Amino acid sequence: MSAIAFLETSLNASTLPSDRVIAGAGFHWPASGVIRIEPEQETALPAMILSVGVHGNETVPVRLIDHWLDSLTQRELLIRRPLLILLGNPAAVIKGERFVEENMNRLFSDSSARGKLPEHERARMLMAEVRSFIERYPDGMHLDLHSTIKASQQDRFALVPGLCEGRDLSLLQHWFAQFEVDAWVQNRSVASTFASFTASQGYQSATLELGQVSSLNEPIDRFLPMTRALDRLASGEESQALHRPMHFEVIGEIIRPEGEFDVALDGFVNFRELSAGTLIAHSGEREWFVERDGDSLLFLNPDVPVGHRVALVIRPVG
Repeated sequence: MSAIAFLETSLNASTLPSDRVIAGAGFHWPASGVIRIEPEQETALPAMILSVGVHGNETVPVRLIDHWLDSLTQRELLIRRPLLILLGNPAAVIKGERFVEENMNRLFSDSSARGKLPEHERARMLMAEVRSFIERYPDGMHLDLHSTIKASQQDRFALVPGLCEGRDLSLLQHWFAQFEVDAWVQNRSVASTFASFTASQGYQSATLELGQVSSLNEPIDRFLPMTRALDRLASGEESQALHRPMHFEVIGEIIRPEGEFDVALDGFVNFRELSAGTLIAHSGEREWFVERDGDSLLFLNPDVPVGHRVALVIRPVG
């Protein structure tokens, strides 16, 4: 049985692989960096979309999924769940950079993907593939896998888009436990992220940060235990997970204003508890302070363009 060279084929092949049956499922390559996996036997299991490489310099999820797909050819695992595997931005992965022209994870809506840049075209194609898949499998979930070089007190965490607020997220939370997610954060704002797009199509969705990575070439050995959860996901195997992530909610966001702007915090760490009254940032006209003891920040980045998000302010729930 031939191996599944997901990454190599997505980045280098001029022609798409032919369809084949592996592990009791049909593997189809409708576009570069897109694999649709459909069990031969009818199933009632909710479908799953797994996306990686939306940011091209976040290589751990890309290599992890590549390793797992290749290993399917070497084991007796029966796939019972429909899967859609997506490599978000192959051109950025080749360059080893976050994006080529524009941050793709701000382009997953019909309005934001109207441009002519490579990321716009790729986002439109991916949304079309997702819509087609969800039309076939309307009950499902989406995990958009990322990794970060920034330190975090919660190593593996998920951000759930605002469109999922108020929905039954039991399926998503079950897989948070299976993947040993340390914390999940309910966002409230409207965004054009990949997870927000699939949420708009009715899926339970999340951006999942796999953990801190020190360099692009860091070995993925410590992430390989996640393949056991991926196996259970694909096969539909039931397993009790004792891991229970903490729950946070987004209570505000800091948007970069025009003109003078500075962040006052040094040694930033995701989820680090801050004291009420701590100065976060200041501009020529405004200051941002921590409102309550125990509040913390996510994704602090003072170097974003005007009008973009500098940080999310989060608070524990319960």
